Amino acid sequence: MIVTWNGEYVGHTGFNVTADDYDGEPRFRSFWFDAAPKNRHPDREAVAAFLVFSSAMGGLVNLPHKFSPAVDSAMRSIASPVPVVFSPIEYYPKALPGGSRPLNLSWSGIEAASTDETTRDDTTYLRIERSDETAGSLRTLRGLTMSSNAWLHSDGRRGHVSSIRPYLAAAVLFAEDLDADSIRIPGDYDQESQEWKDLVYLLGTARLGLEVARP
Repeated sequence: MIVTWNGEYVGHTGFNVTADDYDGEPRFRSFWFDAAPKNRHPDREAVAAFLVFSSAMGGLVNLPHKFSPAVDSAMRSIASPVPVVFSPIEYYPKALPGGSRPLNLSWSGIEAASTDETTRDDTTYLRIERSDETAGSLRTLRGLTMSSNAWLHSDGRRGHVSSIRPYLAAAVLFAEDLDADSIRIPGDYDQESQEWKDLVYLLGTARLGLEVARP
């Protein structure tokens, strides 16, 4: 699979994929937003691409930029037993972006957890709207609302960890712009499941935490 990043700061921008002989067929070959992250660290870019397209990855996967061995190790571990080789890897260590506040993530059909913390100055938010119902984006001092086709990449199984992966991918990509160091998901998910633990492990390699915020 070849994963590329296309687009500018406005209009449709995001990932496009080209499947190869050993890949499955992705749900859709593009994953885009009506806004673009101003900062795009290679490790977080790789993690986001994996979150969206991993179910179709097989064989050699070429990502847009060089990323760290730690991210490579996490993705190969989670992809196992499917034999996947990720490229290109950057063996020269680079600093990961920091952050200072939680990011409250929500999307069409799901509201952010209504706690006192969501209105505090030391939180930020990312709201993802369906691309068949809205268009464009709106940045505020506290966060970002934008249209995306992320909903097409979700399996729609409410309450299942697999359904939030495309929304998490968006949060990973925009976390640096929003000065976030962790992502807060509304809902009730099995945090003892291996799938949840895999997500925590994967995001940890990109210096991001993951937590559930129940209503």
